[in-house]
Amino acid sequence: MIVHAVSGPRNISTALMYSFNQRPDFGVIDEPFYGAYLASSQLDHPGKAQTLANRPASYQGCIKSILQAASLHQHLYLKNMAHHMVDVDWGFLDGAAHVFWIRHPRKVIASFAKVIATVKLSDLGLQEQVQQWDALKGYSGPKILVDSDAMLTNPRRNLEAICRAIGIDFDEKMLQWPAGHKPCDGPWWPHWYDNAHKRTGFGEARSMPDPMPDHLHELEQSAMPYYHALNAQTFKF
Repeated sequence: MIVHAVSGPRNISTALMYSFNQRPDFGVIDEPFYGAYLASSQLDHPGKAQTLANRPASYQGCIKSILQAASLHQHLYLKNMAHHMVDVDWGFLDGAAHVFWIRHPRKVIASFAKVIATVKLSDLGLQEQVQQWDALKGYSGPKILVDSDAMLTNPRRNLEAICRAIGIDFDEKMLQWPAGHKPCDGPWWPHWYDNAHKRTGFGEARSMPDPMPDHLHELEQSAMPYYHALNAQTFKF
């Protein structure tokens, strides 16, 4: 089985990848479409050169690498960003289990802006997630939409519920992992994963940041309708 995790940035997605990486029955791939996204968008993200050198530059190349990895493991966990997959045909994931993760836009923006100050709505993935979640209605595999902060209220209980919902057994190993750099980290890790590398498990949900400067506040307001549309459909623990 492929477990396809789709989120925006700064959404505990790296911690979740580490959680599934602890399982002996899973392989994981960190943002397999990031290279193709950077190649097609011409964006200048931190670690771009390393990413383009280590990830396929075409979407078909990305899909080929995913299917090759899936053939080597009993299960495969894909950590994907919604905005990386806008031009991708998801047909190869028809039978996958899809887990969409969301987080309040103010928390995402406040964290993202520490690395890339010129954050835009297209960097958050929420608008794309709305469209992608709707498109999944015709897919055969299980699908759930989860609020990251709700999961963090009780990681063991809630992660067990998520595993049950997508048709796999829970494994206690998913609750702890070593600190520091992991072999599964994408090549951009030095720029983004500093906080994630300090943790050895799921932390508590962070409190809501103070209101942001005007330009970021306007971005938050633009993102809120998409967040509300998704939040109304979240998995109830």
